[in-house]
Amino acid sequence: MGSFIKKDLLVFWRDRKEMLMTLLLPIIIIVVLNYAFAGIFNDDKEATKLDIAFVQVDDEEKGFVQFKERIQQLGLSQAEKETMLEHVENLSPITLIRNFINNPDVKEWVNAKELTWEEATDQVESGELDAIIRVPEGFTYEVLSTVMLGDKSTTALTIHAAKQSTEVTTLQNIVNEFVNSLNMNFALGREGTLSAAEPILPQGGREVVEGIDTYTISQYFIIAIGTLFGLFLAQSVALKTVTEKRERVFNRILLTNSNPMHFLLGKTVSTFILAWLQLMITITVTQLLLNIFPDKPVSFWFGMVLVFTSFSLMVAGLSAIFTSITLNLKDSNAVSGLTTLIIMSLGVLGGSFFPLEGFPELLQRIGEWTPNGLTMIAMIEYIQFSQFSDLLLPIVVLVAMSVVCFVIGMFMFPKRGRV
Repeated sequence: MGSFIKKDLLVFWRDRKEMLMTLLLPIIIIVVLNYAFAGIFNDDKEATKLDIAFVQVDDEEKGFVQFKERIQQLGLSQAEKETMLEHVENLSPITLIRNFINNPDVKEWVNAKELTWEEATDQVESGELDAIIRVPEGFTYEVLSTVMLGDKSTTALTIHAAKQSTEVTTLQNIVNEFVNSLNMNFALGREGTLSAAEPILPQGGREVVEGIDTYTISQYFIIAIGTLFGLFLAQSVALKTVTEKRERVFNRILLTNSNPMHFLLGKTVSTFILAWLQLMITITVTQLLLNIFPDKPVSFWFGMVLVFTSFSLMVAGLSAIFTSITLNLKDSNAVSGLTTLIIMSLGVLGGSFFPLEGFPELLQRIGEWTPNGLTMIAMIEYIQFSQFSDLLLPIVVLVAMSVVCFVIGMFMFPKRGRV
């Protein structure tokens, strides 16, 4: 059987162009995708910085005077008027907003500066600023009237930006949260503690659970692309049989009284060797270039090698089926189309094109039992929990799948006189 394995490896080696594409293409795609999505799926190492302007159009002193004059006009007792005016002295809506913007927690991701309206609009249009928080005229009087007298406010803080963006939406959310918290505090009669109120910041980024590592988009790419090209390798080796079939190689093997199963075993073993080498080279090169799995111990790499070795066995079993299909069908185009359809279906269902989480639950369940889907789930859990015991079941299932595929390939393999 060794001569058959050597034959298939040499046949693949002679096609240098296909060999280089098989080994280099997954590496190139992983590197390109990693850099292409680096700015979208980052690790929150740097918080988003917003550059905003604070523009005060309102005359705060005028608003206080206007409100006090209104208090004097109300039909209240002198004691009630004095009590209300004492409360007003402790309220400064604009000061509260200014303190909020200058809060240390907010300043970690917001750079704010006070400008005139003309200066602020010029800098927003030139791209120097992301947005403007504008305190409109009459704001102080409106807020005091709403808080103290229950009037309906018609004036509110406004946010101005040249265009809608994620940063502007974030700013809108945080300002809305702050205003809502102020309204709640006012309603509860906590006017005296408002200046010390903590701002409610929007929550985002990653929530890191103790003992669990999150997997990155780069780690997803290396597993998804690596397994997908492993599946295509099963097709590549099987399609080499088309040339051997055309040149009557298989018939000559039968004439030598050799066991036909040795031909199938040679294809299967050579596919395993090539798939394993392809995966190991892809992982090694991308790790050296991108450091996709930083600070992982030797035990982690041992578990990864075992998983991908099991997957390579599954690819070898799949090549046995593809080889038998190639020998049974006369039309090479039909063989290529059928095997491509099978691989693309496995790629889609197994999450090699996009994560399984985007599928309906039923398709997720199906995808978890595809070779690449099972490998994907096993590796993601292993990256997160680093528990070697979690790999045992997927490894056993992959090996069992490879045996089943090889047995199916044996039953489909043509008997003497049929090729």
